[in-house]
Amino acid sequence: MSKKRKIVRAVSLIMFLVCAALLVSFVASDARERALNDELRELKNNGDTGADAPRSVLPEYAALYAENSDVIGWLSIDGTAIDYVVMYAPDEIEKYLRKDFYGNDATCGCLYVDEYCDVTKSDNIIIYGHNMSDGSMFADLMNYSNAQFGLSHRIIRFDTIYEKHEYELVAAVFTEVDSYGENDFVYYEYTEADNDEKLSEYSAFIETERVYDTGVKLSAGDKILTLSTCSYHSHDGRLIIVARQIN
Repeated sequence: MSKKRKIVRAVSLIMFLVCAALLVSFVASDARERALNDELRELKNNGDTGADAPRSVLPEYAALYAENSDVIGWLSIDGTAIDYVVMYAPDEIEKYLRKDFYGNDATCGCLYVDEYCDVTKSDNIIIYGHNMSDGSMFADLMNYSNAQFGLSHRIIRFDTIYEKHEYELVAAVFTEVDSYGENDFVYYEYTEADNDEKLSEYSAFIETERVYDTGVKLSAGDKILTLSTCSYHSHDGRLIIVARQIN
């Protein structure tokens, strides 16, 4: 065998071993993240009224709060894989972008509330999550680009650690992160509807950009929930799901 062939085979073997190692690492990481999510669901479902949490925290979230006081709630949508804890760290921007509930490095990160929102005061609570290729986190939001799916999955449940709420689908919107100051309306800067003009701007944005008509519009006094994830329809593309609180 020529020296050149030996080198080619050696390089090929090294590449194969590297790819295999990466695959094993990915599978192991995915298994850990799924196990952690199952653990968090169990903590939530069991609850713990004796856990070290303020009285204002609902009993079912006391155990989660005792583990990490950054927990702010839980988001779930029937008929999807979305059933996750939601975090909030206003003093550490994007803390949970690539961190799990316990602060360990994690590709999928956690669902988390925008640092400029306050779940007890904000008129629009914005929750971010990754569009994961394995179907976890906010991957199922992409189904809302289909009207039939969206209209049959109208209800979104977002409990804060203080109160339980349901939201009704208003719109699915494809947009972009405004990296260059080119967009007329930047959805992630809208957290307070302190006047009718601001609400009118947001409503106009939704009406113009919505993928399909849900028959639901925003009105003065509405409490809004916006779910945001990456979309690949354009550079820095985003899909946002807008819903209004109904109880």
